[in-house]
Amino acid sequence: MALGLIARPDVHAPENAPARMSSAPEAPRPLVTILFLAYQQAQWARASAEACLAQTGGPCEIILSDDHSSDGTFEILQQVAAAYRGPHRVIVRQSPQNVGIGRHYNDLVALAQGELLVTMAADDFSVPDRVERLLAAWEASGRRADLIASHVIDMDTEGVLHDVMPVDDLSRWQGLQAWAEKRPYVIGATHAFTKRMMERFGPLDPEVFYEDQIMAFRALAGGGALTVDAALVHYRRGGTSRRPTFQDPEQMKRWTRRQTLRELAEMRQLHRDAEQLGPQAVALLRQHLGLNPYRSDYMFRLGEATTAAERWALARSYRELPWWWRTRKALHQIFPGPTVAIKRLQSRLRRRD
Repeated sequence: MALGLIARPDVHAPENAPARMSSAPEAPRPLVTILFLAYQQAQWARASAEACLAQTGGPCEIILSDDHSSDGTFEILQQVAAAYRGPHRVIVRQSPQNVGIGRHYNDLVALAQGELLVTMAADDFSVPDRVERLLAAWEASGRRADLIASHVIDMDTEGVLHDVMPVDDLSRWQGLQAWAEKRPYVIGATHAFTKRMMERFGPLDPEVFYEDQIMAFRALAGGGALTVDAALVHYRRGGTSRRPTFQDPEQMKRWTRRQTLRELAEMRQLHRDAEQLGPQAVALLRQHLGLNPYRSDYMFRLGEATTAAERWALARSYRELPWWWRTRKALHQIFPGPTVAIKRLQSRLRRRD
C-alpha cells in the first residue's frame, strides 16, 4: 500500500467567538469515511473526485484510492487533493499493483477510521448532500442499520442525465429469510455501510467483483438495511458490469470465463458469511442458490475444456441441470463463431427498439 499525499483540513476559528450554551450535551457526530475507488478512469476521475470533496454536512475522512491505473488516474487524484481547501481530511493512495475490486475494498476498509463508510466510484457522480442525507438516515435509525442505499439517476457516457432508476426499499426486507425469498434490487454504487459489519464478517474474498448482494446479506443478518428515497448518485452507463457486444469468439470466451469466476466468487463469499452465522443460515442460502452453483461450475469447466469431446462429456455429466440448457451452452462453446454472430444481431435489434 503506497500512500501519496494527505491534505489536512483547514480549521478557522473566529476570534472571541461566543461560547455555545446547551441544556444537554449533544451526541458527537460519528466519523464518516468516504471510500473513493478508481481504476483506469482518467476521463471522469477529476469531476467525480471534486464532487466527493464537495460533500456537505461536516468533516469526513476521504480516501481517494487508485488501483494502479496506467492512464494517469492516480496523478489526477493527487492534483485534486493538492488543490483542496476545506474541512475534510483527504488521503490519496495507490495500490502497489492492480489487485481487483474485492482486494481494493478490503484495503480501504482496513484503512478507514469512520463508523459509517460511504462508497463512491470514479465513473459516477455523487450529489453534494449525499453523505449528509445517508448519515441523517443512519442517525434516524438509531445507528442500528448496517446498510443504507439510495436511488440513482441514469447517466450516459457523455454525462447527460436521464431517468431515475429506483432501488428497492430495503426496510421491507427483515432478516435473511426475506432475502432468501427474493433478493432486493440494489446498486452497490449507492451504498453506505458500517465498519462494524465489515469487522464482524471479515474481508471480502479477493476475487469478489459484485459486492452488492453480499453487503445486503451481511446487513440483513445484523442491524438491517434501509433506503433513502432520493436519487443521490448519477450512475454512469457502460460501467464494469455491462455486457459487451462481442466482436469475435475469443472476446466472448474471455468475458464468459471472467463473468463465471465473478459469480463463483460471490457465491463463495455468501457461503462463508453464512457459515459464520450457523447451520440454519447455510441451509437457507443453499436453498436460495438452488442450481446456480452447478450452473456456474459447469460454465467454468466448459470454458476450460479444450475439445468438443470434453465438452460433450461435461454436458452429459451435469445431470442436475436441464438437458436443453446444458446442450445449448455446450454448443455455444463448440461453435463460438455462429454464437457471436447471433448475439451481435440480437444487440442490433435491441438498439432499434
